[in-house]
Amino acid sequence: MDAKSLGTWLYELEQLHPSAIDLGLARCGEVAERLDLLSPSATTITVAGTNGKGSTVAVMEALLCEQGVSCGAFTSPHLIDYNERIRINGVEVSDELIVRAFEAIDLARGDISLTYFEFGALAALWVFRESGVAYQLLEVGLGGRLDAVNIIDADVAVVTAIGLDHQEWLGSDVETIAIEKCGIARSGKPCIVADETAPSTVMQALNETGAQAIRAGTDYLFSEAFFSWQGASPIAWGVPDGVIPLNAAAAVAALLSAGCSVDERSFAGATAKLRLRGRREHMRVGDVSVVMDVAHNPDAASRLHEFLTTLPQVEQTIAIFAVMSDKDCRDMISTLETDVDFWCLPNGIGGERGQDPEKLSDYLGDNSRVFDSFEESLKWALDHLNGAGRLLVFGSFFTVAAGIAALRLRASSTEGAIDV
Repeated sequence: MDAKSLGTWLYELEQLHPSAIDLGLARCGEVAERLDLLSPSATTITVAGTNGKGSTVAVMEALLCEQGVSCGAFTSPHLIDYNERIRINGVEVSDELIVRAFEAIDLARGDISLTYFEFGALAALWVFRESGVAYQLLEVGLGGRLDAVNIIDADVAVVTAIGLDHQEWLGSDVETIAIEKCGIARSGKPCIVADETAPSTVMQALNETGAQAIRAGTDYLFSEAFFSWQGASPIAWGVPDGVIPLNAAAAVAALLSAGCSVDERSFAGATAKLRLRGRREHMRVGDVSVVMDVAHNPDAASRLHEFLTTLPQVEQTIAIFAVMSDKDCRDMISTLETDVDFWCLPNGIGGERGQDPEKLSDYLGDNSRVFDSFEESLKWALDHLNGAGRLLVFGSFFTVAAGIAALRLRASSTEGAIDV
């Protein structure tokens, strides 16, 4: 019998478990034990937080690759191809390798039901073991304490900025959410606290765990221009596009805590090659400035607003906005209202989990319009910008993925686009 394709596997995994999100370590941990994945030889760095997890992993990955240290990275969600989630030395692994991992997991799990995310996390751990990487960088999917990647004891934990998101699963306030995020820390092991303004419950949780807290603003300092580690002489740096200094500093602090070395030359070499898709990504379609960002909660929207204020002023900005139904869309909209002149609200983004664009239109009023598809909203926006102004695409990974796909298609046509 021919092996199933990756696409077939992914379709079947979406149907396998009764719910898309089912937090807990027991099921995933049992399968990992059967696969002998729970005691990896690789150094494990696990990253949790509301915003900045993916960019923190990306900076660590780039630094390790620059120094010739073998590493695996597991991140989620993906924008275009599932393979983006599992990388070895900065390169997406092949369909064939992921399929082999899925086959091994399916054989080991027996009658244990796993979610789509749990299958992916186990696949990443399996691939990293088979590849013999020295470091594995694991991004938490949701929360921390009960997330599938937390079946592995982190040698170094990182907690990035914490805000309100996924309250249905994590708690109704940032103090409670912070405790869930800190569940990735381990007794006697370093935990990077990336945000100087982190809720007080972060330190309470780490003290109770017995983790070694390494705090931004106390144990290391940073700015747009430099990074300084535990009182040592600062190194000059230039933070790459799509990464804020807070997350770049957390990445460097994590690697230093794990015993790696980082200097100005290695940082410059690593970040010169780093390109983060969908993080304040800036391009042009003709003379129209296009900004795409996966800002999907109020704190991320605030960061996007700050970024937009640094760009040259334009006469008109049209946004294409779609978000998941569990997000605080009112606060996201109010944060960016002064930046946007008109809102295009496409239907069908995010499937059943997507927010009804009619509801978004009710919030926005007359300066918005609902469209049947992303492609229709893009065509309308570019027609009305008439070769000038700015197009802002944001709201979720699904939204930005649709934007990348649509602009790629446009680039292949006579209409043209660049840097897509």
